[in-house]
Amino acid sequence: MAELLESTMLICFGLSWPMNLIKNIKAKSAQNMSLQFILLIITGYVAGISAKLYNHRFNYVLVVYLLNLVVVSANVAVYFINRRYDRQRKETNIELSRQISGHTKDTQPLIHKQGDDEMEKYRELNSITEAGGVVLFGSNTFASLPIGELTQAFRITEPIYNRSVRDVRIDQIESYLKVCLYDLNPRKIFVNMGDVDARDENIDIDNFISKYEWLLYMIHTKTQASIYIVPIVSDSPAAFKINQRLKALASQTGCKYIDVSGVLEARRPTLRLFEMLKVHMRNHPINFADAMEVGTLSNRERQDVPDDGQISAAPGLKKGVVYAKH
Repeated sequence: MAELLESTMLICFGLSWPMNLIKNIKAKSAQNMSLQFILLIITGYVAGISAKLYNHRFNYVLVVYLLNLVVVSANVAVYFINRRYDRQRKETNIELSRQISGHTKDTQPLIHKQGDDEMEKYRELNSITEAGGVVLFGSNTFASLPIGELTQAFRITEPIYNRSVRDVRIDQIESYLKVCLYDLNPRKIFVNMGDVDARDENIDIDNFISKYEWLLYMIHTKTQASIYIVPIVSDSPAAFKINQRLKALASQTGCKYIDVSGVLEARRPTLRLFEMLKVHMRNHPINFADAMEVGTLSNRERQDVPDDGQISAAPGLKKGVVYAKH
């Protein structure tokens, strides 16, 4: 009877391991697995089996011990396989970050040439656009988004136009505002600047924020659009500090800040980024599913801003002035 009860205990305890094994295989990530815990369980089973062998008790209880040990040991193999998946995913995301951030050294003549070519293309496209649409305006991160395919896949009916300029820095952007924004008379503008600037090791963050605030002011005075600030999507050291300052800047100027943290860790970064933006693009009232998604994003945005996240006003601007329409 004692051996039957012991077997029942082992079976009940061991049933959780096959389910855990299947879950870990499907996850393809070791982030929620603990190798130390698995090895501890294996040690316990080995001790139990050793006790049976030492006492020469070769019965069905020993078989249950061995079955549990096999299943638990399979989790060790899955752990190292999932670790490999995590490393591959991290390497892919780092490469993506480098691609969307671009390189800035010794490229100024090429950047101006690319900007002129893009402006010529945008002038032509502006002749067939609709007023009151949504405009994405930024540098490499936004420029890499295939807007046509994304809007079709997510069934977005509002007109969305991508007027981003590759490899452009914050101090070069003013010359592109008329073609990219003012001529379109948009309803909403999503601004994503700084992915190129953040790659500069000598970046002056205070100066960058001052120019960013001046950019928001110019957009406000020339359009009636609501302004959404999208933080820098980059693994560069300066990006985190700049994004903290941008969040504070959004609060001061009345713009909306969209927290896109976690994009680089996602399995499909491009789709994840657009998914986080799309809930803010709709012109019609959101349904229940949209409201839940907006609520999730809003909860992320309630993080505290560090004490050092003070904004230096651009020349001619006053603190507390709201630059964005709602």
